[in-house]
Order: sequence, then C-alpha cells, then structure tokens
Amino acid sequence: MLKQVCAPGKIILSGEHSVVHGAPALALAVDRHMRVSFESDRLPRLSWQTHEKTHVLGFDKFHSLRTRLDSYFERYLRGELTIGQILKKPAELVFYAVDMARLLSGLEHLHGGRVKIDSDIPIGAGMGSSAALIASLLKLFGQFEDLDELVQQVRHCERLQHGQGSAIDAATVCHGGLVRLRGGVISRLPLAEQGLGRGWYWLFTGTPASSTGACVDRVRRNFTGSSIWSEFAEVTCRVEQALLQGLPMVEPVRENHRLLTRIGVVPAPLVRLAEQVEQRGGAAKVCGAGSVSGDQGGLMLIWLPQGTPDALHLAPDWRWGELKEERQGVHWLS
Repeated sequence: MLKQVCAPGKIILSGEHSVVHGAPALALAVDRHMRVSFESDRLPRLSWQTHEKTHVLGFDKFHSLRTRLDSYFERYLRGELTIGQILKKPAELVFYAVDMARLLSGLEHLHGGRVKIDSDIPIGAGMGSSAALIASLLKLFGQFEDLDELVQQVRHCERLQHGQGSAIDAATVCHGGLVRLRGGVISRLPLAEQGLGRGWYWLFTGTPASSTGACVDRVRRNFTGSSIWSEFAEVTCRVEQALLQGLPMVEPVRENHRLLTRIGVVPAPLVRLAEQVEQRGGAAKVCGAGSVSGDQGGLMLIWLPQGTPDALHLAPDWRWGELKEERQGVHWLS
C-alpha cells in the first residue's frame, strides 16, 4: 500500500531577530513542497530513498538510535557538544522522527517498507526543508489529531538539527498560510484573497559565514534594551496589515531592510543588491538571521514591479525562484 504526505516550505517575512526581544514575527508558507511517500513490505527494516542514495535501518536499532540522539542533545545543552555533533548523517533525523511518531501515537510496531522523499524546497536556504520533512514523517507514521501537538513534536525532532530555535518553522509548515509568533503564542492569520500578488521572489545568496547563534549573540550584545525593537515591531505590524488587507508591502519591506542593516546582519553585497532593487522601484530584505561576517547572507525576499531577478547583477552561484503563498499546511495526498 502506498501512502503519501506533502508539506510546504516557508519564508520569514518580518521579525527574524526582533522576535528574540519580544516583538512579533511573521512567516508565510510558500508553494515549494516536500513530498514523502511510504510503501510497506514485510521486511523488519525501514529504508529511506532519495534520488542519490538509500539508507537502511533495522527495527532492532531504532530504540538505541533515539536514546543516543536524545542523550547527545542533553550533552549539547550542557555545552559538551556543538549542535553539529548530534547527527552523524541526515538519515538519522528521518529514522528518529519515524520512531517518535510511533512512540507518541502509542503504536507497538512499525511496518517495514520504503520511504521516498521528493522535494523542490532548496536545502540549507532557510525555507524550512527540515521542518517540512519532519512534519511529513510524523503525519505519515503517527496519529496526530491535534495540530498544535504536531507543531510541538516537529519542533522537538528539529531541535537535533537546529538547537533551541523558535516554533516558527514548525508552525508554518504544519498550518500553512500566514503565521504569527509572539511571546511563544502561535496564531494563523487570514490572508487577503490575492495573497502576496505578483512580482515576489526568493533569492538564496549562499550559506552565511556566521551561524544563526553567532548572529543572535552579536545582536544581543549590541542591542539589548535598544528602542530599535519597537521599530521592528511596528514594521512587522505594517507588513501584517498589508497582507490582511491586500495593500502594498513595499515601504515596510524597505524599512525592515534598513533596520536589519542597522543591527549589522546584512552583508555588503546584499546591501548593494537591495539598492539595485529599490532603484527599479522594488524592495528587498534578508529573511532569516543574515550574517555578521562574510559576503553571503542566506535567503532574501525580493519584490520587483517589472522583470525578474535575472535583470539584477547577481553572483553566479546565487539561486532564485518565484514566490507564491501556500495556504495548506502538511496534508495527505490522494
């Protein structure tokens, strides 16, 4: 029997750093998708197949894998390991999520079979690929009636890869549409009928030289107690109102970019790119932590009234795509 689940990617629209300082954050599910299928057989193992490689784990090893990864995370919290030392390979996160689905759903046994993963969400680009994968696996192998419970379990599994992050990725890929996070409270907001509208793009400028944790720590040292966070909160509210009412977002996105530049997380090449975009009547901003060193800043959000990012002076290794909202969260495919 073949079963298949699909989950969307996501992009943070506003509030990346300010959410740590009590301001709201907004994220939007986007029409890039993770599709995970499972075909059962009678063998006592689970295999995970991508286009490049197949990973196999016997059911007799699932418990030891889960307990080892949980203990590694506790050592990470004590400062004995870095976050990158928890998972030896990405396949371990897949097997961990599957066993958590079984455990949390009160199932005694898993069915052997093959998991196939097909995704058009860019990996490592800040678009929620790991959250979408985990949400799909938990839904595929577990029994979660409550969506909030699913969000918490996605976050629980994802901690092995991202440490003590917020729930914004998990909430957005599970709920779909527009999601707000403030003070730990998740709200799904109603988008205007036209959604984002035309002319929106994502641009991946490469993996930042500084980690998310390093960026957050630097900003915290320099701006704790600053009034800039109230400015961020105001801009996020303006973005939210524009999305709810179908109004232009150009000015709040530009202002968001200026605030992110002030706190030092926008590398110089991305500042120059935003200037190009604004000269063409558009708007651009970093989406995510950005970087406090190097020339790469991860993901950018761009709006252009005419043309595509190809008309800009892009570095050869930068990737872009059209951005459209996805109103549906993780769901079964017929």
